[in-house]
Amino acid sequence: MQVDLAKGEPGMFPAEYRKKVSRGWRRLACAVLVLFSPLWLTSPANAQAPENEPSISSAQAKPIRIGSLILDAELLGRGQGGSWFVGDSRARYGFGNSLFRVGLSQQKNKFGWRIELAQPAFYGLPDDALVPGTAIPLGLGGAYFSANGNRENVAGIFVKQAFLSIRGIDNNHSTLRLGRFEFSDGEERAPSAPDLAWLTGQRVAHRLIGDAYWTDIGRSFDGVDFSSDIGADTNLTFMTGRATRGVWQTDGMGEMDVDIIYSAFTREFPTPHTDSQLRIFAFGYHDGRKVLKVDSRALAAREADTRNIRIGTFGVNYAIVTPIWRLGKWDLLVWGAQQIGQWGRLSHRANSGTVEMGWRPPIPWIHPWLRAGALFASGDGNQNDSTHATFFQPLPTEQQYARLPFYTLQNSEDYTGQVIVRPTAKWQLRSEVHKVKLHSANDLWYLGTGAFQNTSFGYDALPDNGHRGLGNYVDFSVDYQVTSKLGLRYYIGVLSGKGAETKLPHGRKGGFTYLEVAYRF
Repeated sequence: MQVDLAKGEPGMFPAEYRKKVSRGWRRLACAVLVLFSPLWLTSPANAQAPENEPSISSAQAKPIRIGSLILDAELLGRGQGGSWFVGDSRARYGFGNSLFRVGLSQQKNKFGWRIELAQPAFYGLPDDALVPGTAIPLGLGGAYFSANGNRENVAGIFVKQAFLSIRGIDNNHSTLRLGRFEFSDGEERAPSAPDLAWLTGQRVAHRLIGDAYWTDIGRSFDGVDFSSDIGADTNLTFMTGRATRGVWQTDGMGEMDVDIIYSAFTREFPTPHTDSQLRIFAFGYHDGRKVLKVDSRALAAREADTRNIRIGTFGVNYAIVTPIWRLGKWDLLVWGAQQIGQWGRLSHRANSGTVEMGWRPPIPWIHPWLRAGALFASGDGNQNDSTHATFFQPLPTEQQYARLPFYTLQNSEDYTGQVIVRPTAKWQLRSEVHKVKLHSANDLWYLGTGAFQNTSFGYDALPDNGHRGLGNYVDFSVDYQVTSKLGLRYYIGVLSGKGAETKLPHGRKGGFTYLEVAYRF
């Protein structure tokens, strides 16, 4: 007997079950349609890999030139799904999303400008991916659904970037941008050496301030950005701006009462055999939104605290890549930051640090890169004192460091192993294993990626059941550069939740996967 799961036989499946199955098939169909739409809309001869990941091909898509005007665009489709849980609540679902970005720019002598529009859309978002009785999402589908007014299908269009630029105003290689632009800490100066550029771009940048590119909506800043190259090896950067809405919600047009003042000194130290870079940075963060703060205090104490958040962060990072005789190359990355300021009525004192090492053995054909690292981010051990001690990520791109995004780099410890393999110029395979713990069992387990709207804080927090163990996970991704314009990516991650996530003696299992197509011209 054949049975249509969407309809079923009369009396065979309850109506509510048939409704859920039908909805699941619709979501899967939407995800497939979104995922492969770029392939239908473009020819196989044109194609590129997703931005902000290590490039798997040196080929770059060439924009369209109309006289002195430059037109560029990106069309991205992603189908994703997973099994997410919090405590006794679990949700399994799939959904699709697309992003179309188009920009027009011009540069004449010292003066230039750029305007860029973004049009994100989401299809088949799950309406059952929230912890019952709360607004806490069960995975990314729940985050998108909650942030967009509990709508399953939603789209938006907004100005992503619109700025004027002036080059060389200090007789150096400097650039001044005024208006709306994207900005990420750690990307002030891209090193010329490829391995060093990967370290700074993938393991330093976006850690505290980022454009949240992975969510496909992202964030921008309205303000001023000045970058000056002093000589061949030194850069000074100053930026002040107000963060835009977006990240999870498709309305990214407006601003929030969230401000950044940032400065950094970056210097490379190239030698005939080694490449290294030092960055010293400092920035101030202000959050004047009248929303409920998320921390370990009792609800009544947080409701009574309507004062602004003002935090200063001071830090340094250093990365070096050097050869080892007959053994390939090794690399070292050190990053650390200290925070002081005011968390509403509380004083704020927190810190974080990470150390990572890598080895690139001289094995032909696969060109492996083996890496390991450890991170800590302080937690608040006493919710009743006058100090907030949880390290705070103001506006990061969280998925760059938590590829399976069930945690943040706040009140956490993350012990990591990485393997990256590049068998050809067009292929890259990457796998990571993580052991994630909470730094303090007296604090909370934090989820999110920073402020994104004026009606919620931007992070969620859950109790840890008195345990520090959060979860172990292993993941795998593969990137394939079809041509200079078309790129494919597949990712899968599997999680084993520990005592802080679940009270079950043997833990709980979860996972997340997506398939992505990106076309650029």
